[in-house]
Amino acid sequence: MSEDDDVPQLLDADEEQGGAGGGDAFDRPKVPMTLLTGYLGAGKSTLLDYILTADHGYRIAVCMNDFGDTTDIEAKSLTFNNPDEPNGTTDSMLTLPNGCLCCSFKDMGIQAIEDMVAVQKDKIDWVMVELTGLADPAPIARGFWANEEMGDLILDSIVCVVDTKNVLKQLAEDRPDNEPNEAEKQVACADVILLNKTDLVSPETLSEVAESVAAINPTLRVFETVKSRMPLDSLFNLKAFTSSAAAALPEGKACCADGKHDHDHAHGHRNAISTVTIPLPVLTGAQWEKLSGFLEALLWDGEERPPGLQDPLPDVLRTKGYVRLEDGSERVVQGVADMFEVTTPRGSTRDGDPEPSPKMVFIGRRVDERLGQALRSHVGF
Repeated sequence: MSEDDDVPQLLDADEEQGGAGGGDAFDRPKVPMTLLTGYLGAGKSTLLDYILTADHGYRIAVCMNDFGDTTDIEAKSLTFNNPDEPNGTTDSMLTLPNGCLCCSFKDMGIQAIEDMVAVQKDKIDWVMVELTGLADPAPIARGFWANEEMGDLILDSIVCVVDTKNVLKQLAEDRPDNEPNEAEKQVACADVILLNKTDLVSPETLSEVAESVAAINPTLRVFETVKSRMPLDSLFNLKAFTSSAAAALPEGKACCADGKHDHDHAHGHRNAISTVTIPLPVLTGAQWEKLSGFLEALLWDGEERPPGLQDPLPDVLRTKGYVRLEDGSERVVQGVADMFEVTTPRGSTRDGDPEPSPKMVFIGRRVDERLGQALRSHVGF
């Protein structure tokens, strides 16, 4: 590799440091951020209106594409200084009676959100950023994740809301060259999904939706909702990009917002995005080094090809994994697009999570058993 080549986007972090790259030099506490995605009309705005008006006890800064119909009720407009703006201020914010903040930015970029958090950090517990209905969350998540070390935010999770009445049609929309469509990408990148508007569909349709969603992404925490209502503590502090809680990798279970029942889901998928789960044995140190090298070659868009894989190569959107080593240590792997992080978890898993079993999970385009065969052959198990 020449000196001019880019280095792989591999992050190696200790979980206690909090964030990709292990925290900044000042060890400042981070504010968790959720990216909220979902197709047009799924119910994102309904969820945000609930957050901004209900008495739930959280102080949440909601960054919307535009102010909703109810967010100006009893609210006061605020501004904060931004020296890069001609008039010295950034777009308005609204302070709401329940302690939440609502802000609307023309540019929903990383710097705008970071500026807001820097000024309001002592007033907020949690930031939720609404993405547009046609946005691909992967590059947005990658951007925030890659910039965590120097900012006040830490990417907590990606939450997707789907309209159960229309999502099957949205997932089936064809794209040229069998490219994944927007709805598929949103489901594939999510950590939590709300199957919304369940009151408008039959139990048979709901079951089909649950199966289709789990086929794309079997690692999801799935909730069935009406008008996007659910306990907010199920969306908050998930640590999906940094914690050993992610190692449990829920395998195709769905539960209602009241937690009363669940469904088992199949993992096959007929469309552009698929998932492969590769069970792992307890690895030696040498095998772990081989696995790490395989991940670098697979996820980094460079000259090195993944060992044992031929064209067409997989296009991986999300990577999740839990590894146990012979010396008793553990590793959690989290990835989005061409960047991945390895953490050494400490402490127990999140309450309610099953005990994790070692595995690697890849979600993306052209992800199939070829990938499992190549990884097993290279690592040697």
